[in-house]
Amino acid sequence: MNFSDLTKLTDRVQRIEHCGLHVDLIHTTKGLVRVGSMPDIAKFLTHHGFREELVIIPDWEVSMAGDNRTGEEFILWNAQVKGGLCKQYIGTAHNLNQHYRHLDEIFSYYFDPKRIKIIKKKWLANWFAKRTAAPVFVDGSLEIDCQEGNVLISDHGQTLYDMQELLPASHPDVEVEALLGELPRDRVSRDCLEITPIGTGNGFIGTVANSVVRYGEYGLWIDPCGYPAQSLARHGIHWDDITHILITHNHEDHTQGFTACLMRAKHTGKPLNVLTGKGIFALLKKQFSRLCPDFDKLVHFTTLEPGTPLQLGPIRIECRQNHHFLPYGTLGFKFFAGGKCFGYSGDTKFDESTNRILKRRELTSRWFAP
Repeated sequence: MNFSDLTKLTDRVQRIEHCGLHVDLIHTTKGLVRVGSMPDIAKFLTHHGFREELVIIPDWEVSMAGDNRTGEEFILWNAQVKGGLCKQYIGTAHNLNQHYRHLDEIFSYYFDPKRIKIIKKKWLANWFAKRTAAPVFVDGSLEIDCQEGNVLISDHGQTLYDMQELLPASHPDVEVEALLGELPRDRVSRDCLEITPIGTGNGFIGTVANSVVRYGEYGLWIDPCGYPAQSLARHGIHWDDITHILITHNHEDHTQGFTACLMRAKHTGKPLNVLTGKGIFALLKKQFSRLCPDFDKLVHFTTLEPGTPLQLGPIRIECRQNHHFLPYGTLGFKFFAGGKCFGYSGDTKFDESTNRILKRRELTSRWFAP
């Protein structure tokens, strides 16, 4: 993960920018207010030493760099795991309820105390306090107006922030197109199974775990990370050379770049080839159809089913059902090509004590023996 830039827009407003996306931070008498989100925002805030009390959820927007909602799941995980404040989330009733439902479908699940069953927790209510601006949110001298696609913040009658007046000069898509225009395409047909780790971190540190698998004319990207054009370019890979996307599961640190990929598909007219499990895909569609009404036109879905190998040209893909805390399913993969095999565990711990209880052969070391 490359660190973000911090700029001062006014005496009371600062901006964190990264790869064409940004969030604004406004200093008020009621504490620090953040407007919007972006992938890895929890890491950027920590790096710059910010700890905001109020978060404004503007209208959902997406570009080829990403969207302004992804990132909030790990704000909540930071609070849950490391301790934090119950933040006040402010916006229209529609935006608040939409984002709350989105987070409730991924953040609220965990294991029971024995780490065997998946149960739903009441964590979201602990960390996400909805405060509707109807039409204006008022807290003493602080007023926040979220009408008509704009955000206005005033304190003691003085206007501190007008989102529309502080919009960046250029659209994030311009930066993406400029970068891709300078990057050569890869026309090489590989006769050896090639693995490129794009990141090996998680939602708390580094670039989240994701890798590109290449063989023949195929480029398979497992769990696209945030800022796809820039993240791939750092490894010499042109975004448009990715032929298929595989998703292990629906946690944010495994789908950070998915909305950007949808917008790239819309821009190029070339639908995404998505390979994952039925439950995982159903949730992806449920969540992101709200953002992209033409979702079905932008995605070609192929089911990955544990126990049923998929032949993708010269590549054979096998998958297993992982033991991880989402009810929609999580997957691990094996790729066979050119006489080699590459295994990708996909967010599940190798735990012999748990395996003895579950008695699932695919979770033992034997599954990765090839």
